[in-house]
Amino acid sequence: MNQSVSIRNVEELEAILHKLKPDPGVHLGEVLLEEREISAPELEAALLQQQLEPGKHLGKILVEMEIVDQVIINHALAKKLGIPIIKLSDFKVEPDILTLVPPDIALEYNVLPLAEINGVVILAMENPLDWEARDLIQFHVGRNVDAVIASAHDISQTLNQYYSNFEEGVNLEDMRLNPVIEAKAQPPANMIEKQAMQKPIVRLLNALLLLAVVRGASDINIRPEKGRVNVYYRVDGKLQFVRSLHSSLLPPLVSRIKVTAQMNVAEHHMPQDGHARLRKGKHEIDLRISVIPTIMGESVVIRILDKEVGLKPLDEIGFNEKELGLLHKMINRSFGMFLVTGPTGCGKSTTLYGVLNEIKKSGPHIITVEDPVEYDMQGVEQIQVLPIRGYTFAEALRHILRHDPDVIMIGEIRDLETARIANKAALTGHIVLSTLHTNDAASAITRLIDMGVEPYLLSATLLGTMAQRLVRLNCEHCKIEDDVDPEIRRDLGVGEQEKFYRGEGCLSCDFTGYHGRLAICELLPITNAMKKLITGGGDAMELKEAAVKEGMTTLTQNAIKLAREGRTSLEEVYSVRLD
Repeated sequence: MNQSVSIRNVEELEAILHKLKPDPGVHLGEVLLEEREISAPELEAALLQQQLEPGKHLGKILVEMEIVDQVIINHALAKKLGIPIIKLSDFKVEPDILTLVPPDIALEYNVLPLAEINGVVILAMENPLDWEARDLIQFHVGRNVDAVIASAHDISQTLNQYYSNFEEGVNLEDMRLNPVIEAKAQPPANMIEKQAMQKPIVRLLNALLLLAVVRGASDINIRPEKGRVNVYYRVDGKLQFVRSLHSSLLPPLVSRIKVTAQMNVAEHHMPQDGHARLRKGKHEIDLRISVIPTIMGESVVIRILDKEVGLKPLDEIGFNEKELGLLHKMINRSFGMFLVTGPTGCGKSTTLYGVLNEIKKSGPHIITVEDPVEYDMQGVEQIQVLPIRGYTFAEALRHILRHDPDVIMIGEIRDLETARIANKAALTGHIVLSTLHTNDAASAITRLIDMGVEPYLLSATLLGTMAQRLVRLNCEHCKIEDDVDPEIRRDLGVGEQEKFYRGEGCLSCDFTGYHGRLAICELLPITNAMKKLITGGGDAMELKEAAVKEGMTTLTQNAIKLAREGRTSLEEVYSVRLD
């Protein structure tokens, strides 16, 4: 089947487009059969499914049914349509071509303009049959468009490279407020609101949001400083500087964010929280937005909750086979409480959603109470607490227990009342899942006792506790042997001759040396010996030592194992260690 073609410039692209010819009479299924990528029964099953979902492309159905992957579909489409599959790393795009498609539209539909040939704009697309995207871009550029195929990852990476420093443009320059007004007082509200609705500001915000999604950011920080506004993305847990904006753009940009999140645009002296949704292609991304006033102006943090990224099955979160086996045993019990602990941003919610996905397979009645609800989950009743109105975790739990649940997930146990109700629910035949803010697994037990939960009741209900962290993974494109600091080796107890690796930094990882994150954990099951220790008032150190004797692998040891496999650096292990 066709392979990706190395095309370096417009001339080579034009030559190959003239050379390849489409075969419109051949169907995608026929191409896949001819290439022996699928069998006749598999094609028949996919066609039957297509009848149930009219309008859905056969290739998408085949991928969803896990018969073939998207790479094979792309190659079959290339053969049928007579277009090349391009490796974008080899192709240099001229700056004037990039200006043809607005950054927010290119980022939303994950398309990259490559060239203009005989008045036709050539786009790199993963799916050249996405007519909605093609029609919209054709409308914006005022020219006919055609497509070549590139992988979604290649397109995203190249968009990140070309659009990460997109300019504010002449329109934004014209919108800047009078410097005298800026320095002395807040500009008139009607002026700011008017600017917030203008296309340049709308497009600036859209581009900032979409580029963050392309980069895999979890948060966007918009921070006012003296004379400028700095924009940062949090990628793989670390803040990365993106760009600076002129300080006069802060009021209309913040107002635009408030409008989008349905906040009070006129309020500038009190913190505000809001929610919004961002559309990228055909899926929606939830945004959780916080605005706080500072002496330099209003500061904004936008949390990005991408369901396609955030909701993962348990076996994709990163736990090893030993921990996964223990976890499955715990959550398949008929009653009891399981706790996940760790600092903010360590992936606790992602783990609990993974647990819920697993439990869901047996069809129980699941109710969650969260602050806020981070991901919509099919087949689960989710409740948002409203502390400002007195609707707290404890208050919600009282009503939930009368609503016939089998499984209850509590976003966080923050106080004694919530802890006691959760423990009572576990004692009366429910599976209860929740989170706590402690450093390690053993400390979660003593934390509940410190809150006021009776040790004998806790030992009767607790199934297990798990502490976790997220570690950054070495970029596979630039991984080299690491010259580890001897002090780090000594502190972690690894040999001087052991080899470890780190990412040197390249275009694929934005020169950070890391790409992606994986969860590591220490899982403490509550055995009979542990129950005796809890009832007898054992402290966190005694509980941990007993758990290690019974076979618990500590979080630090699991992290070192990952480094020995070359998947992360020893420096990263050192930053998340608990021992």
